[in-house]
Amino acid sequence: MTRRLGPYDGWPAFLRRTFVKFMNVCTDRPTLDLLVVAVIVGGHALLVYRFHTGNVLHWADQSQRLAVYAAGAGMMSLIAGFTGTAIAQYGSSSGPVVSAIRSAHGLAIRRNWLNIAGWLLLGTVLCLVAMSIDTKAGPRGSQWIFEVALGLAILKFFRLLFLFGLILSSLDQGLSEPVSRRRIELKTPPR
Repeated sequence: MTRRLGPYDGWPAFLRRTFVKFMNVCTDRPTLDLLVVAVIVGGHALLVYRFHTGNVLHWADQSQRLAVYAAGAGMMSLIAGFTGTAIAQYGSSSGPVVSAIRSAHGLAIRRNWLNIAGWLLLGTVLCLVAMSIDTKAGPRGSQWIFEVALGLAILKFFRLLFLFGLILSSLDQGLSEPVSRRRIELKTPPR
C-alpha cells in the first residue's frame, strides 16, 4: 500500500525545514546583518565604480540628498521606538508559553533586542554624519554612509518583525490553551 503524500511531505516540507533552519541561524547571530549589508553595499559600489551605473543619490542635488538622509534618520528613530515597545510587551507578557520561550531562548531574544536598538541608533547617527559631510559640490561619500545605515535599518526591521511575530504567536498560543475552569459558587446574601 502506498502512502499518500500530505501537505507537509515532499518539496513543501523540505522548503519549510530549510527555511526554519535558515531562520534559526539568522536569529542566533544578529551580527550576521553586518555581513549582509557589507555584501550588498560592496556589490553596489562595484556596480557604481566598475560599470558607472546605479549611483542614485549622486544624481540628486544636495537638498534632495539631505531630505533623504533626514527621512532615513527619522525612520530609524521610529523603528528604534518600536523596539522599545516590543521590549515592554515582551517584559510584561506572562503565561506558560511565554515562560517557556523565555527559559529556552531568553538570552537570544535579549541579544536580538539589544542588537536591534543599538544598530538602529548607530544608523541614525550615520544619517546625521551623512548630512554633515554632504556639500553642494557633491556627496563626498555621504551616499555610501547613508546606504550602510539604510541597509542596517532594513535588516534590523525584519529582525524586529520576526521578534514581534514570535511574541504575538506565543501570546496567541497561550490564550488558545484550555483554561482550567473553577466552579464558581454563588452565595446569596442574607435577607
